[in-house]
Amino acid sequence: MKKFKITLILLLLATFSYAQSPFDLGGVKSYYPVVEINTQRIDAKYKNILLNMIKETSKELCINTENFSSRSLAFLVSYIGVGDELAIKLELMLGETMKRNDTKEDVFVLSYLNGSIFVPEDKEELLEKAESLLESFADQYKEDNL
Repeated sequence: MKKFKITLILLLLATFSYAQSPFDLGGVKSYYPVVEINTQRIDAKYKNILLNMIKETSKELCINTENFSSRSLAFLVSYIGVGDELAIKLELMLGETMKRNDTKEDVFVLSYLNGSIFVPEDKEELLEKAESLLESFADQYKEDNL
């Protein structure tokens, strides 16, 4: 019986190890793109660049971004201290309002979250990391919506 439980646990772990993330992007057909830069150290021009990157990726995935939606795909950009260095924290998240089954209360939930913390070597590194996060999002979206 003990060997059976161990085998079952190992099989479950192997199954989950092939997933892109613990999130499921199945059925996502629209969202509202958002970029929030929470620091004065990053030029405001990056807000439009990142917003256009989200829209371009969404267009490739046939996801509607034209109308307002209670679901949002957002880049959050901020600086954090790492030792004596300042690092950029870049997060890509999909959030939406859901209704709880038990209380019927509306709550805001994260349907997807991926991020990166890095000390930038040059100004283009922010865009490279953002592109990487969007590629991971697109890969999982394609996998979940086969």
